[in-house]
Amino acid sequence: MINFKSLLTTLIGGETRPRELDNTTSESTFVEDVDAGHLIPSAQGPIVVPGIDRIEGSLLSLADIDLYQLESERQAFFKFSVAQNPLLSLSSLSSLSLFLFDEQGNGLAAGIGEVGFKFSDNQTFYLGISDGLNPLNSAGEVLLSPYGEVNTGTLTDWQEAGIVLPLFLSYSIAIEIETETVPEPLTSVGQDVA
Repeated sequence: MINFKSLLTTLIGGETRPRELDNTTSESTFVEDVDAGHLIPSAQGPIVVPGIDRIEGSLLSLADIDLYQLESERQAFFKFSVAQNPLLSLSSLSSLSLFLFDEQGNGLAAGIGEVGFKFSDNQTFYLGISDGLNPLNSAGEVLLSPYGEVNTGTLTDWQEAGIVLPLFLSYSIAIEIETETVPEPLTSVGQDVA
């Protein structure tokens, strides 16, 4: 049986790699190394944003969850959008959910296909991805769901997948940044307004 995760890691490695789009712009991609963990102590990273603008990885089963540690270099609203790579996936039926946690594991935001949040300078946060499983707090309650549910507590586990079927689903998470802009003044100091 072909181990697609090992094949993918062998082909593209588990590292950050730059990609040139044209002469003026470059993108940088973080590639999952073997398998990202599902709890904060086993998260892969740190991934510095906005230096890195794409994360590539894969889920091996419906029970697989990947968690990444990110570090914001500046205050900004970060938007994360996930897309499945159909050329590298053995399954095309998925509802990929994204989850954001702070440094302690408190839930911040979640969404199906995309999620965003405003982070401050030099802030550590975590980005999780699953195919339909929600994170749990220590009471066994859903901590975050992509449908808006947010409970107190920190990330301690994830929901059980039930029947675990083998799956190989390759994904790419685009990271977009919206910085706050200060509106231009209508007049400058010392000038009369007519």
